[in-house]
Amino acid sequence: MKKILLLVLCVVLISSLVEAKIEQDSVYEIPKTKVAPVIDGIQDNIWKVIDWNPQRYYNVGDPPSAPADSGVSLSGLSKAMWDANNLYILFYTIDDNIVEILANPGWNQDAIELYFDGSCDHSTETSLKAGQYQFTIPHWLINNEVGHLYTAFGTAIDTTGIEFKLRDVSDAEGFPGWMTEVKIPLSAFGVEGATAANQLVGWELQQDECDDAAAGRAFMSKWWSNSNNSWANAGIWGYAALCSREIDTVLEIVKAPTAPTIDGVMDDVYKTSSNMITTNLFRVGDPPANDAVNTDPVLGAFITAYPLWDNTNVYIFFDIVDPAITEILANAGWNQDAVEVYFDGTNDHSTETSLKAGQYQFTIPHWLMDEEVGHIYTAFGTAIDSTGIEYKITDRDVRPNAGALVQEGAGWNLEIKIPLANLGIDAATGSELGFEVQMDNSNDAAVGRGGMQKWWSESNNSWANAGIWGYAKLGTGENAVNERQSVVRSYSLDQNYPNPFNPSTQITYTIPKNERVKLSVYNILGKQVAELVNGTKNAGTYTVNFSAANLSSGVYFYKLETGNTVLSKKMMLLK
Repeated sequence: MKKILLLVLCVVLISSLVEAKIEQDSVYEIPKTKVAPVIDGIQDNIWKVIDWNPQRYYNVGDPPSAPADSGVSLSGLSKAMWDANNLYILFYTIDDNIVEILANPGWNQDAIELYFDGSCDHSTETSLKAGQYQFTIPHWLINNEVGHLYTAFGTAIDTTGIEFKLRDVSDAEGFPGWMTEVKIPLSAFGVEGATAANQLVGWELQQDECDDAAAGRAFMSKWWSNSNNSWANAGIWGYAALCSREIDTVLEIVKAPTAPTIDGVMDDVYKTSSNMITTNLFRVGDPPANDAVNTDPVLGAFITAYPLWDNTNVYIFFDIVDPAITEILANAGWNQDAVEVYFDGTNDHSTETSLKAGQYQFTIPHWLMDEEVGHIYTAFGTAIDSTGIEYKITDRDVRPNAGALVQEGAGWNLEIKIPLANLGIDAATGSELGFEVQMDNSNDAAVGRGGMQKWWSESNNSWANAGIWGYAKLGTGENAVNERQSVVRSYSLDQNYPNPFNPSTQITYTIPKNERVKLSVYNILGKQVAELVNGTKNAGTYTVNFSAANLSSGVYFYKLETGNTVLSKKMMLLK
């Protein structure tokens, strides 16, 4: 009897304590694209509908290393998407001093490093295991991409089908540095395209920085971990999910399940439902304005927009990073720190020299904080009916992370609600519109606006020409919301239903990656009485029927076993 009680106690403890979950709150969600980008180092339009993902840590190492400028001369932004055959990555290295060391083709100079684990095995190790891949693309490979790939650690990756292209970015075009665009077949790191939707993978991105060829690498930035052991330990990599949400070159503005409150505070509905966008063009103008103060989008100025709609309104929440807010009350509009939004309910993208009826541009400068009611600044296009328009501006403090630098810095929030009828947009799924977002930035009141950033066009003619605006549509959002819900982030074993049962019940379990699974049933003495599952399963949620017609009444235990996880629960059979 004591042995039976001990067995029951042990199984109950296993059931309550041995539930292996992904503790990280953040899983980088990689959308599925309908349009494959051209691998040329240029940001195609399909890339613009995806937000930039900043590097998180800038003083990386064991112990950390840091240059004298604390990393201000280096930062990184990345985007990723996938299709049935390939994974695509666009990495923007912002670096004011590129150093090449041809004698050392890998990590000891200006380079980026990519880490992938198709098995998503996050066990702590001292070296990478089979199926865990790391490879490095140094800047010196520019114009030498074909046939070159530097791998130093982990499994030697099959280079068949891999393409990449590097392209320098000049100061006149954007923040100086270089773009790296990469295409990698999913099969190269063990992912089957046909079953990849909502699959978790191990993921890490790293920048290597060198400003002195004699000294080699002096500095690193990383997306997930602030340790320099990613080359040996996939357990410290982050998580990414190949999501089922599909994208094309038309931005889908998701229909909000609930209306947000216009208070300048980000409601959860923006986080869970919106397809957010970021500014993509950082040197805007004809010719481009070169704001010498803002040399870095992470530290200087950066904007993220979260658009939504419902049957009455369009809502946008703007997250503006700007540590130096400048107000010029004498100039109420664009010639200072401000946000500009453009809508074209007619979706007429013909080239013009002035905005036509139904094409709206309006500007909200920061100085309107606490003066929002009754104020709306429109300089170009049709004068908009301000009835029903609401917006709120709030300042925010620095939001630090565990790294040495700030990922999301000081700045301000802008939340706006505009009736769709005021914009001439039908409140119906599928309605198409022209759309553009612009940030005006000033760090000197005497000079006025010193720089601009935009979502779609690098020209400063959006105020006069809706033909260069981007494309958007009102969508159901079902795809976006459902894919977020369906990304499996943890192991789980649900309580069987019904319970108690006679003689059949259902058992549901969830796994976050493709792996071998065993689901078994045991009696109170620990003897296996049924094996319900024993084989490889794709990431997802499964329900299994269990019939106990040949078993006697009593307590039974069912156990889920995978490579690194054991979960167990008890159930009661009553006949």
